[in-house]
Amino acid sequence: MSTIANRGRQLGLLFLAAFIAGATGTIYRGLSGTNRDSAEFLNHVLENGSTMQWAIGLDMLASAIAVFIALYMFPLIRKLKAQLAIAYVGIAMINFVVITLSNVIHISLLSVASDFAVSEADSISHFITLAKMHYDAYYWVHFLMLMLYSVGGSVLYYFLYKVRLVHRWLAVWGLLASVIVFLGGALQIADIAVPFWLFVQNGIYMLTFIGYLLVLGFRKAAINFKTAPHGI
Repeated sequence: MSTIANRGRQLGLLFLAAFIAGATGTIYRGLSGTNRDSAEFLNHVLENGSTMQWAIGLDMLASAIAVFIALYMFPLIRKLKAQLAIAYVGIAMINFVVITLSNVIHISLLSVASDFAVSEADSISHFITLAKMHYDAYYWVHFLMLMLYSVGGSVLYYFLYKVRLVHRWLAVWGLLASVIVFLGGALQIADIAVPFWLFVQNGIYMLTFIGYLLVLGFRKAAINFKTAPHGI
């Protein structure tokens, strides 16, 4: 049986794996920084197709780890409130489906680029429009994913705040970081541009949160988890 401190360190390792996979996938996604209103964008997708496939795979891995984290935390959260534990797992699973959808859209964009490569010159405008539609659809779903991610994070940080498995300042910071990400995603979906720091600040928090867990693990909680179900 693991001590409660070691469970926190194990959670930190899971979050670290998800963070590395997700961040690496984002870096190599390769959809930004190119003019979407020209054939240059389609050529960019063609040239970076293999890298984008790796990015898609890493993104799916990160989202799968997020589901595993929710299942890992389920018995602990259920000790406080069963509905909260079910909500956390449910949000993680819904988000997995949303992330899968976003990656299917990206894969479809790769197919559009491949078709463009063998198309006639007079159909270029058609493929440019189609690629732009896929790009916009991907980011609409992406920002929806960020909103769901922030809701799931809020559930976790609320739990950690209530049972004091981490210092409360860290849980409060996590709640605030999640709210900011939610607002940023909602504004982007409403077609209102937001500064990049709204999302970067959550990365800074996650690195702090992961480092805290890896070094300190969980603290002695307000609830006795020794009697929790499923061998915790």
